[in-house]
Amino acid sequence: NGRNGMLLKEPVYDLDILSQSNLHIHTDFSGCAKTEMTFEDIVKTAVAAGLSAIAITDHFNDNITDRDFIDHINRLHREALALKPNIKILFSGELSAYAPGKTLESEEVRAALDYRLYSCNHFHLSFWGQPEDKSPRGYALYALDIVDGIIETGFADCIAHPLIGRFVKAFEDRCVLTAAISDNELGELMEKSVEFCTAWEINVGAILGDPVFGRRLWNIGKETGAYFNYGTDAHRLENIDTKKFLPEIKKILM
Repeated sequence: NGRNGMLLKEPVYDLDILSQSNLHIHTDFSGCAKTEMTFEDIVKTAVAAGLSAIAITDHFNDNITDRDFIDHINRLHREALALKPNIKILFSGELSAYAPGKTLESEEVRAALDYRLYSCNHFHLSFWGQPEDKSPRGYALYALDIVDGIIETGFADCIAHPLIGRFVKAFEDRCVLTAAISDNELGELMEKSVEFCTAWEINVGAILGDPVFGRRLWNIGKETGAYFNYGTDAHRLENIDTKKFLPEIKKILM
């Protein structure tokens, strides 16, 4: 079963508690992150913000080899030993579940990570699978299949920016994908996630970009006893502090 990042042993629905950890941060190893995102500066920023834990979750895409990623994780460990920071650090990755039943990484990569955050909806990437039916409902069913499959493997500690359609370039309204998912479908999937101890990410950008689905995810999650983790998906230092976004997230979810 998923280990839920080795942080939460039971579901928590207090956003003040969840936001004490930022479990989605990218270093400059991820090409989409700013050059300022060095490990040392990330740690210093997180400590200054009063966070109790962070997860370094660099992308594992098709331009990365297993050896490259493991070497990167080992470098982070060495930097942490030199820094001796007063904060819990999960050495992690944002892994790619790019089609139903398919991921990129090897078991060696998974074993090297404290926290396995899986993206299941990076449809803008060239290697990502696409449904035959390109309608919102077609994408919704395909995305549900990917998430269902990765939960059943037991590999996933958490699902990143769950199910949102932000990465489907064909849709002008990026909320049509989530609107095509029924409450029953979402509830059944969240019930399965409880069985496998897989958390759902309270992803700041996802909630702000699709607040209606964010509320559905949160409310159905509470009904089903699902786990949640909090992450800002930080690609720049100013977005590491979870308190920056918390009031707006509370307004949407509460």
